[in-house]
Amino acid sequence: MKLFVIKEFRCYFVFLFFILIGNNEIQAKEVEATISLLELFNPNISLENGIKGTVNSGGRIDVKIYDKTTNTLVYQTFITSTSTQFTGQSIDYSKAQLGAGATYYPNTWNSKDIKTALGSIDRKRYDSSTTRPYPMFKSNVDLKIQITETNATMNVCKVPGLGLIDRNGGNALFDPAHYCYNLKNAASFPTRAWMRMKQPRMDLNADFSIATHRGAWGDNLGAGLPENSIAAIAATKKYTDILESDVMTTKDKRLVISHDYNLKRLSDYSGSDRDYLFDMNLSQIINLHLRKKNMEVSEYKYLTFEDLVDALVKYQLVLTVDIKDVRARYNKDGTCMDNCDYDTKTHGDIAKKKIKDSFMEILRECIRIAMRKNALEYLAFKVNYSYQEIREYISADTLAKTLFMPIVHPTRTDYLEYIDAWITQGDKKVVAYQTNFRRTGDRYLSPFDRGGVRYQNLLHYVYAKTGLRPGIYPEEPAGPKGVANRFGEWLMKDAKSDMRGDHYFLMSIPYGKIMVLTTDRPDICLRVNQIYNSMPSNTVSP
Repeated sequence: MKLFVIKEFRCYFVFLFFILIGNNEIQAKEVEATISLLELFNPNISLENGIKGTVNSGGRIDVKIYDKTTNTLVYQTFITSTSTQFTGQSIDYSKAQLGAGATYYPNTWNSKDIKTALGSIDRKRYDSSTTRPYPMFKSNVDLKIQITETNATMNVCKVPGLGLIDRNGGNALFDPAHYCYNLKNAASFPTRAWMRMKQPRMDLNADFSIATHRGAWGDNLGAGLPENSIAAIAATKKYTDILESDVMTTKDKRLVISHDYNLKRLSDYSGSDRDYLFDMNLSQIINLHLRKKNMEVSEYKYLTFEDLVDALVKYQLVLTVDIKDVRARYNKDGTCMDNCDYDTKTHGDIAKKKIKDSFMEILRECIRIAMRKNALEYLAFKVNYSYQEIREYISADTLAKTLFMPIVHPTRTDYLEYIDAWITQGDKKVVAYQTNFRRTGDRYLSPFDRGGVRYQNLLHYVYAKTGLRPGIYPEEPAGPKGVANRFGEWLMKDAKSDMRGDHYFLMSIPYGKIMVLTTDRPDICLRVNQIYNSMPSNTVSP
């Protein structure tokens, strides 16, 4: 027997060693992990589990998980033949075989039944706890995971509450440099929130991933909270764990949370409608009061990006960041009226470069602030640039720690190449893809062939190629005037030409049921999700 000791990986492996016995190569690893019982005992959690991997003749892949404190086995499965689906055999253990830690196990326990095992471990912890009432199934449990490959190679192992484990003992959904890859962080809020987004449930009638658009503010007939206010952000937690907010820069390079460049629609600013955030210093903005949807002035003020990051940690929310880069403003006849250095019609590539530079400057500063606050794992950035374009501005080491949500704009002609490039270059740094369409017959909703495969629409392509969710902004009207653009100009849209506010239309689209919905009305989206999950499964499209 020959033992080769390999130096510890930066992914916090406890050990890694290879053993050669005859013609069989055995590779074994042990890593530490922490599981959230709150996540495991969530009634909506998928209990699918098992191993995917390649097994040669006489080989085997075995995954065992132990409660670290009592060294009690809580999960085991193994395969002895190649599988491209999650599968695995189990062992029926008697309680007596498992030691004192298994006091509350059933007399015969199936080794794939991790919920029963960890529920029993938590019941035993109750015995030694002086806390009353004891928070059953709400704490975390430290684990040891042992992966043994005998003449075999594991692709991934799926374990309820932990997610997908790769053969190196990390979370297979994330880049090895990202916070969420380390299974010691598996019980943390950001990891759990992003895992739910990155694992759509096709087995359900509806599995929306809902993000509140600028917080929870689009209700109460306009008398509710102002958009992007600290109260609207806090209220997000009533509906979802995901927030989507807008970030833009000031003249003195401070980041402010605002959808509009100008200040008249959103605040009590008394100046001109042609005064813009990017031409003003933070001191001119920070003490203004935000308006409600019905235009009443509130007690709330503009937030900085630092304020927003602090709020994410305080209220336990993850954020998809919508960067509002600097743009030109146009008259109704299409001629430029302000900030015309950014007018691509007259300045072409020079203006495009200025817009891109402003986007990347904001992106860099967002990342810098989040890293300084040890909160980068709470963020995913919506981007309409390729990974390679972003790489020209930000180092690969930094990008490996960052999550993204590429946007596929309706006017993009190379949208399939754009997605393919993100798959190749961005890989596990992506949480979802924001697709865009407005009505039946849009090209993104039409069937197409690619690589000899027929896809029902772009949403199907995204899911088939990446396993991730497509997404859309339903764009419910923000008031009787319709919706506002980034210059605070109201746009009333024809419901026939823009059907995104019709939730039943969205549900009729193949693969629409797993979309990320960035919405002003999370209450409505939740209700639609509930309605469809109460219907017979054969009445709902894929």
